[in-house]
Amino acid sequence: MKNTLVPLARAGHEHAVCLTYATVTGRAGKWFFVSAADASVDRALRADSCLIEPDCGDAVLVCRGGALGANAAAYIVALLARASADGAQLLLPGGVALHASQGDLQVEAARIELKASGEVSLQAPAIGMEGVHGEMRFHRMDASINEVHARLGIVSTMAQQVTSTVGRLVQKARDSFRWIEKIDETRAGRVRMKVNERLHVTARDVSVLAQGHVKIDGDKIDLG
Repeated sequence: MKNTLVPLARAGHEHAVCLTYATVTGRAGKWFFVSAADASVDRALRADSCLIEPDCGDAVLVCRGGALGANAAAYIVALLARASADGAQLLLPGGVALHASQGDLQVEAARIELKASGEVSLQAPAIGMEGVHGEMRFHRMDASINEVHARLGIVSTMAQQVTSTVGRLVQKARDSFRWIEKIDETRAGRVRMKVNERLHVTARDVSVLAQGHVKIDGDKIDLG
């Protein structure tokens, strides 16, 4: 590739604007050190129009204009060819950056908001989410999960109505407390209760009805 210097005349200015090809050789802060074939510029700033962050070995297009000598303003306006195609950094105004590396994409921003008039779909073999605070609001939600493993610290739920159909339910708790204002009804084919220490039942009225056999067995039975 032949390195050429293209002067662009600007009306009303004494010095012309020049475009030249260069190679990035290093960086110090916001300045990029470049090597141009015509030696017209040795360092430059990244222009806002150049969204991809230049790296060492990249071929760039440098624009120089204004005053001559050490005070000449030089900017990298475009990245022409990358020395390594494995990754790139796309810098946007406001501190937003997109990092691409070997097929991976990372977005850095203070806040990310997605809006779609139709639908937003995510598909991946594995999806991970991590945060300090989370909030979800849906008018209706349908979920289909084959297996769930959850570790929860404190759970608080409020619902107007809950209906569940379970093939087998196994629960284990250290302490269990229930407050039911109106009716607590259990319908089962067979009920078995096993208490290690003491079973205490307090009610205003108690009715025990059986069509077959009723058995009360104990070392001591008090009635009345």
